[in-house]
Amino acid sequence: MKYLFCLFVLFILSRSALCFAEAVRLKSTADIWLSDANQKERSSSSGRNTRLKLKTIQEMSAIRFDAAPARGRAVLNAKLFLRRAGGDQLRYIRVSTINQNWVEGNSEKVYDLQNGATYLYADYASKRSWAWSGSYFADVIMTSGNSLATWAECEKLEDGWISVALTPELIYALAVGDTDGLAIMDGGNLSYHNNYLHSVQSKGSEPYIEVELGEPLTVTPGKPAVKAEPAIERAHLDAGAIRIAIQEAENVFCWRIKLNGEAVERWRVKHPNSEVPTVFYLENLVPAQEYDLEIVAVSPGGQTSPPAKASVAASPALSSELSLKKLAKPTGAVSAPAQDGKMKVWALPGLVKVSPERSEAMFGDMETSGINAVWDGKAIRLFGARGEYVSYQLCIENLSQKPLTGVKIRFQGMDGTAEVELFTNWCAQNRDGDSQPAYCIPLKHGEAFQIADSRNQSIYVDVYILKNASPGDCSGVVSIEADGVQKAVIPVELSVFDFILPDKLSFWAELNAYRIPRPAHAYYQLAHQHRCVLNCWRWAPKVRGSGKDIQVIWDEYDENVEPLLSGEAFRENRRSGVPVECMYLPFQDSFPTPLSKETYNYQGHWVGRGEDRKYLIEHYLKAPYIGDALSQSYKDAFRAVQRQFIEHFREKGWDQTEMQCFYGGKNTHRIEYGANMWWTTDEPYHWDDWLALQFFCRMWTQGRSDAERGQWLARADISRPQWQGRVLDGIVHTVYFGAGSFSSPDMYRRCRILSRETGLKLMTYGSTNPDNESNTQSVVWILNAWLNGANGVLPWQTLGGDGALDKNDRGAGGGNALLVPGKRFGLEVVGDMRLKALRDGQQLVEYLTILAERYDLQREQIRDMVYRAVEFEAGTRAGTGADNADSLKFSTLKAWQISELRRRVAELIMGL
Repeated sequence: MKYLFCLFVLFILSRSALCFAEAVRLKSTADIWLSDANQKERSSSSGRNTRLKLKTIQEMSAIRFDAAPARGRAVLNAKLFLRRAGGDQLRYIRVSTINQNWVEGNSEKVYDLQNGATYLYADYASKRSWAWSGSYFADVIMTSGNSLATWAECEKLEDGWISVALTPELIYALAVGDTDGLAIMDGGNLSYHNNYLHSVQSKGSEPYIEVELGEPLTVTPGKPAVKAEPAIERAHLDAGAIRIAIQEAENVFCWRIKLNGEAVERWRVKHPNSEVPTVFYLENLVPAQEYDLEIVAVSPGGQTSPPAKASVAASPALSSELSLKKLAKPTGAVSAPAQDGKMKVWALPGLVKVSPERSEAMFGDMETSGINAVWDGKAIRLFGARGEYVSYQLCIENLSQKPLTGVKIRFQGMDGTAEVELFTNWCAQNRDGDSQPAYCIPLKHGEAFQIADSRNQSIYVDVYILKNASPGDCSGVVSIEADGVQKAVIPVELSVFDFILPDKLSFWAELNAYRIPRPAHAYYQLAHQHRCVLNCWRWAPKVRGSGKDIQVIWDEYDENVEPLLSGEAFRENRRSGVPVECMYLPFQDSFPTPLSKETYNYQGHWVGRGEDRKYLIEHYLKAPYIGDALSQSYKDAFRAVQRQFIEHFREKGWDQTEMQCFYGGKNTHRIEYGANMWWTTDEPYHWDDWLALQFFCRMWTQGRSDAERGQWLARADISRPQWQGRVLDGIVHTVYFGAGSFSSPDMYRRCRILSRETGLKLMTYGSTNPDNESNTQSVVWILNAWLNGANGVLPWQTLGGDGALDKNDRGAGGGNALLVPGKRFGLEVVGDMRLKALRDGQQLVEYLTILAERYDLQREQIRDMVYRAVEFEAGTRAGTGADNADSLKFSTLKAWQISELRRRVAELIMGL
């Protein structure tokens, strides 16, 4: 009887639902075709053309619909219908709300200029931005700018129609006015196919939405419980901010907010969460001004609550009172005297490359008038913090027509305060074919060398200020002697600041490598000594078995990595015993389980090296979703090896190194190199690649506890942050943004928004200065990155071969040859001078970090201080794209400017 009664209840409920069921059509009323394909097309639109175009992330559409027929009713199902206007390669279709109102315009032409909305403006005529100044259409769609989104595989229908399943949330958003239409994109593939659709202007073929409606939605939400307060943490130098927290509530779809009677734009307002308070910020407000706030809750049916009203003052603006003042050039330099007419010795700053033939700076980073940051013609003057390397160079000129032999350098003084390290600058040809100082070869004190006739030899001098040195001034002398020449004796004066640089790096200069050099530990040690972090792809243990029973064989792996993870490899370094800061985990598409037809259910052709890329395109179009296609055995093996890694490290006590689960695949490597990978998870572009990265990172995150998050991170390398949105929210913890995506104020802001809203650690990758430009550019790269929110820089390829000793970066096979074999000199490895530039930049950031902590400053305040003191620029090189890691270009600062910047920051730290 009980069973029969339950069936009766279900029958009554289903009959009740059927009574309300109704199918309605939402007609399209306006649309626009937008393009991000190139700079010209970004300023174009086609609002009245008979066609729309979808082309991966390059071209997209916005469509308005009349949602009145669906208003006030529950949405059971919904489908978007689009009619193709030609051949297509459509598969995945992405749809989202649009969190800004836009203008259709009246252009019937394709790529017509300055008419209606464009990719860059919601209204080109009035230059009204999509969101914040400098934002794009991408910033208010596809989960960016608090938009709602979905994706689905389209269904191909008769007469060229396709349908795409929509979520109820998108229909509610249309019905209650929480969006201005829907944004439409396709998933794309390597063919970059032009997929044309009929537009609103194509009568009989217009886009439309079919909605299956349920019961009426009649519940009115309650009055919101709101807390609003000043938010100095989101203030700016010229604006204040307010923090708004709205208590969790039932039956609320969105919030409508007014500030002083004006509607707050949708992109600023988060959607409610029924389990936790909704917290967001209103920025760029008049500092300290009182505002009248009004918040209304809106239900999915469009019912509105009584307004919650409050008065709240915006925070003050950030203070700009602290100043570094304008930097002043050093004065008083004079030419050094010749010694017996055969030898001339003078000093110059570190990083400057002096021509071995002309004895002058090669790249504009040192004044030609004799002004010098470390040398006044009589003495060398240095300053620095405890635990810091400070540097200068000695230029020893051979003025005779014969080799200068028996050249020796010796030091006296500064015992207990500093230790001196010497390096001969080995010359190599840069990409322009000019010989220049490049590699720093260790030189023992008093070790003899010779200088060819009519040339000079520059010597790099690193002075390490001991951590236990007493603050104040000390002095010593450096003497240079040679056969048959009067000894040159130069005083060296050192000022020790009353603060110390930490052994634990607050900012990483991370040296990426795509192979493990031999002997590996020597390379890691040299990087570590320069406050850099070498990260080689990849240390991988052997495994045996499969699925849940797979076992990691640790012996060889432990032998290789234990000295790095325990810090033993660095016991003799300046930062003694500090383990390597980060390390790649070995996970990739075919580790721990190789991709095969047994582990990956793809029935198409398994393309190999040298074959046609059409097979990769076929994979985009036909392969099952990755999460469904990978076997359970593949997933079980992944989780088993992950747990074994975590538990093994716990047993060993290796808990100081960030272990990065990084999927760095590119599907084109299948045909270029024969690699067994199907997805481009490194710098994803097409939607299938984003889904693969999302899947792998989610699998990693779900396999470890929140307590383990601090060490066991999922990492992603992203070159187009404007398309990231919330795709990786909660599953990726560190993102390295590419050179092209971290190169302008708009891009910096976009990356900071992603970091702030999703909790990402923000890093950036690119390259150091090319070998034919100033080394100070690498310092500027680090300075610029930190000032704009990054916590590290990563030159994308830093290993060179022996040939780099002759041809510098041309011996790297791409990237920068910063670490190269030292066999010619009886050494395991030697470093390029740019290694010292990265060290100097890292040390400067430590200064700024200490300054920020001392005065409770935000980076925006320090950025303003630095910009007022010294001018420099960042940008991209002409002809480079978002995926080009060598695209960044920075100003060349004079060596004295970097020196004076350090001095001014130090004086503020010490309250001078």
